[in-house]
Amino acid sequence: MEDAGEKIDVGEKITPSISPANPQQQQRKKRKDFTPAEWRAAMVFIWAAIDDYREYAAMTEEEVEEEYRRAGKIDKYDPEMELKKRYARVAKKHPPPDGYDPKLEEYLKLIEDED
Repeated sequence: MEDAGEKIDVGEKITPSISPANPQQQQRKKRKDFTPAEWRAAMVFIWAAIDDYREYAAMTEEEVEEEYRRAGKIDKYDPEMELKKRYARVAKKHPPPDGYDPKLEEYLKLIEDED
């Protein structure tokens, strides 16, 4: 049992995730500050991406395949790439600010032929 005067350092477990040595933290610091309009665009994109993911997560594999079949693109269905493609489709509908996600251009290339 602990001594009443002894304090437990709860920050010890938290510190690595907020430490400047953490690469994700450094990545955030490298990004430019968004203007209010860019911030709104980013938030619209984020919420649209979350909504799309929830919709996708609720679907079965058969439902996703049927969606592609109805669109006449069953040959383009790749379960491994589906989340990236859905993310790119959301970005086309609700464009995030420039520089928001460095991998977004790569994902947009996956759906170029869908236009």
